[in-house]
Amino acid sequence: MRKTLTVKKIVVVHLFIIIFLALGKVGWAQYPTKPITLVVCYAPGGTTDITARPLADAASKFLGQPIIVVNKPGGGGAVALTSLKNEKPDGYTLCTIPGSAILIQHQRKVPYDATKDFTSIIKFSETFAGVVVRADSPWKTFKELLSDAKAHPGKIKYGTSGAGSFHHLLMERLAIQEGIKWIHMPFPGDHPAITAVLGGHADVMACSGFSAYVDSGQMKILSTYIPKRYPRYPDVPTWVELGYKISGTSFVGIVGPKNIPLPIVDKLYKAFKEAMENTEFKKAMDATALIIPLSPEELANDIREMSDEWGPIIKQLGFK
Repeated sequence: MRKTLTVKKIVVVHLFIIIFLALGKVGWAQYPTKPITLVVCYAPGGTTDITARPLADAASKFLGQPIIVVNKPGGGGAVALTSLKNEKPDGYTLCTIPGSAILIQHQRKVPYDATKDFTSIIKFSETFAGVVVRADSPWKTFKELLSDAKAHPGKIKYGTSGAGSFHHLLMERLAIQEGIKWIHMPFPGDHPAITAVLGGHADVMACSGFSAYVDSGQMKILSTYIPKRYPRYPDVPTWVELGYKISGTSFVGIVGPKNIPLPIVDKLYKAFKEAMENTEFKKAMDATALIIPLSPEELANDIREMSDEWGPIIKQLGFK
C-alpha cells in the first residue's frame, strides 16, 4: 500500500513538473506581452542615449511591443545596474552596460559583479573617444596641451562622463606617466561634459559623442585614445602614434537581470541584431561609435576581459 502511494506521489510530482515546464515554454513563446523598459546609464543627449533610442525603437517593431527608454545616470553606470540587479529576470527590464560600469567595481564597493550578476543580451558598439576642446582654444595640438599642463600644474580642468569612467582612468593614467597635474570634472554623461566645455566651465573634454560639434566647427579634436585612427577623422592622431603608449576601447552592450530564460535571451538578441540594420540607428552610430554586433556569449566574454585587464591597472593607479 505504501509503495503504491509512493509511486502515485512520484507520478504526480513528475506531472506537475511537466505541466510547469510546458506552461513556462508557452509563456516564453508569447513573450513579450507588455512594454519593455530599457534603462540607459547616462543622462539624455549623450552617446549611449542617442544610439540606444533608435535601436530600441527599431527592436520594438520586431518584438511587437514598445521598448521604453528611461535614463538613470549616476556612478558611471553603477546606479542603473544596481537597480537592474533587483529586477525580475523576465526580460521586461533591460539596461545598457558601458565599460565604466565594469571598471567602477574595481574602484569602490558596489552591490554587483558585472561578470556574474547579469544576463548578457548583445553588444552593439565600440565607442569613438578622444580629447576635445573648443574651436577657439589656444591649443592647436595635443602636445601643446600637455606642455601647458606640465608648465602650469592644476590649471587645466578636463571633463568626462563620470568619476571612474573609462575616460577618467585613461586621462589619469596619462597624467601619472607624463608627470602632469590637472583637475578632473565629472559629469553624468557626455552631453553635460560637452556643454561645460562649450560654456567655458571646463577647458578640455575626454569623452565621446562630440562629432556633431566637431563637424559644425564648435569644437576640435586634438587626439584619440583608441588603438587605431577613426575613419571619420583620419587626420586625428592616436596617443600611441604620439608616443604615449596608452590606448583603450570602451563598448556598450545590453544586459538584463541574472537568469533570464534562454528563449527570451535569444528572442531579444535577434530583435536587437535586426534593429542594428535600421537607418536611424546607423546614422546615430556614424557620428559617435562603431557598430559591433556581438552575441550574448561574446558580450559576456568582453565584460570579463575588460574586468580582468583593468582591475590590476586601477589598483596600480591607486583609484580605490
